[in-house]
Amino acid sequence: MMKRFTQILALLGAMLLLTACPDPIVPDDDSTTNDTWRQQASKEKLSGITYQLNVYSFADSDGDGWGDIRGITNHLDYLDSIGATALWLSPIHEAMSYHGYNVNDYYSVSRKLGTEADLKDLIDKAKAKNIGIYLDFVLNHSGKDNGWFRAAVADPSSKYHDYYVFSGQSGESTTGGMGTWYSVSSGNIGYDGLLHFKLDVSNASQPKLTITQATGSAQSGNTDTSVKWFIYENNAIRMYKTGDNLYEITLHIKNDWGVLVKDDATQWGDHKWGAKADDKVVEFGKPKTLVKGDAANDITFGGSSIQYWASFDASMPDLYYGPHAKASESAAFKDLAAAADKWINLGVAGLRLDAVIWIYQNNTAANVSFLKQWYDRCNSSWKAAGGKGDFYMVGEAWCDNAEKMAPYYEGLPSNFNFYYYWTLKDRIGKGKGDDFARTVVYFQNLFRGYRSDFIDAIKLTNHDEDRAANDLGRDVAKEKLAAAVLLTSPGKPYIYQGEELGYWGNKSKGDEYVRAPIKWTRSGSVPSTALNGKVDNSMLTADISVEAQEQSASSVLRVYRDFAQARNAWKALAKGQIEEITSPNAAVALWKMSYEGQTVLVAHNFGSGTAAFAVTGYTTDKMIVSNGVADGSSGLLSLGPYASAVFLQ
Repeated sequence: MMKRFTQILALLGAMLLLTACPDPIVPDDDSTTNDTWRQQASKEKLSGITYQLNVYSFADSDGDGWGDIRGITNHLDYLDSIGATALWLSPIHEAMSYHGYNVNDYYSVSRKLGTEADLKDLIDKAKAKNIGIYLDFVLNHSGKDNGWFRAAVADPSSKYHDYYVFSGQSGESTTGGMGTWYSVSSGNIGYDGLLHFKLDVSNASQPKLTITQATGSAQSGNTDTSVKWFIYENNAIRMYKTGDNLYEITLHIKNDWGVLVKDDATQWGDHKWGAKADDKVVEFGKPKTLVKGDAANDITFGGSSIQYWASFDASMPDLYYGPHAKASESAAFKDLAAAADKWINLGVAGLRLDAVIWIYQNNTAANVSFLKQWYDRCNSSWKAAGGKGDFYMVGEAWCDNAEKMAPYYEGLPSNFNFYYYWTLKDRIGKGKGDDFARTVVYFQNLFRGYRSDFIDAIKLTNHDEDRAANDLGRDVAKEKLAAAVLLTSPGKPYIYQGEELGYWGNKSKGDEYVRAPIKWTRSGSVPSTALNGKVDNSMLTADISVEAQEQSASSVLRVYRDFAQARNAWKALAKGQIEEITSPNAAVALWKMSYEGQTVLVAHNFGSGTAAFAVTGYTTDKMIVSNGVADGSSGLLSLGPYASAVFLQ
């Protein structure tokens, strides 16, 4: 009877091992407590994890509805808890829009986000936690309201005219690929003052308009609907009939584009009359012959119209650096480099470069040449300021495939690996993991061919993409798996704001819906003013808040914290060279990571069913960290649906 009882206890013990994850082991020895391991992990900061945050929607320190720099400083403990070694801040400069990518002043901190003193305080307090600060830096274009652009438009002979891509400008690869030409006024095209208009339609096909400066008072529009002639300035104003085929009116004109004549208040097309292409500017008191329809141009009051190139939209005129081989000698390069120097000297530890493939319009060789000059300049400034090692810089070289992006490693030490995530979501969707490590190894070898010391910036999604949770069908188990895979892969992982909380969202109603604010407490408000209220409140419930997830052992946040802390504590997991292990199960991804004599075995089940098998040549009795139902203590590796585990070898 006693023997039978002992057998039952043993069976129950084995079942318990298969349904619950054992406590992870710790780096020093098995006697160290888990709490000690977590403290050690926080201090060592091996992981290389960067947290991408939108300053305007991360945390609001003063209650005005805008996230701000002090809000980040107030939450450094949270960022430390998910293993962050660096923070990538969305653009912090004065800009035309909430997102900051149309920069008005590269030397400034946006007043909505804080002050230079606030930024310096963040840099210093983050550094005390071994967290560096990276700024988003926009080199492809500025904002249309940037003082440089305004000066270039106002005076074509200004030195700032050479900062931008204007029509007729000599150079290479400055247009094409993506974008279009936009027109902008140079000088005083519009008018602010009282003018008298006299229209002679004796010749119906070639009416003549005479404009003179006037004194006295402006007239209101004629109410006689039998009169069909109108002056159009900011709206259509009906003229008065003053004689045979003569119509007149005195108006106060105030706009920046000029005037037109119309023969219908609401219709356009052939009802629009204006100046000939070579005769746009008014000479007061001199009749101007009008043409109609597509041939009609705005009647202007001086200056001229010039065209500029914008790869994205009219608010973002492209910057011009001249021939790529001598880009560093261009005026725009020097001014932007001086701005970068300011932030490097303040203590900024890295830059994220926006839209780098469009600087020379998808001309890879020219872009790479430019980026190498830019990196070398910033790296020199970093070293001159006393920075340790090399300056960090990562490029957004968003190409169709990894092969097209790889040459950018000749210009920059790090580039975002969009193809890593595209592969990951595809394999999770298919429940197929056995070739994932092989693909990662392929990427690593591809990049190494262009730069031996490359830094692979791996990620799930970012501020320009639909959320990973959407891609994964808002299946929390798959979201946790994606997190575990990211944080056990070689490279420099980026975690995007809210990803660690399981945020979902897509861009169908606007980019704002993938840039949602952090909900810090169950009942607190969120900084949504910058997003103009475009926030999915059905997502930002009490249960998804940081407060709730910190208190839940089964939250998405807990997975990010556990794997980040493991990555911070185990050098092989953080810095190891990946080697694929042939998987005996099509759903399971297996690889090992080795660094300085330490090796770990990484296992992920991409499938919806349990996978159990032996891994020849590897031990599975020393588990470092796991997610889901995972066990290897019996010598047989068992992974539940979408489970992950890491074992020390």
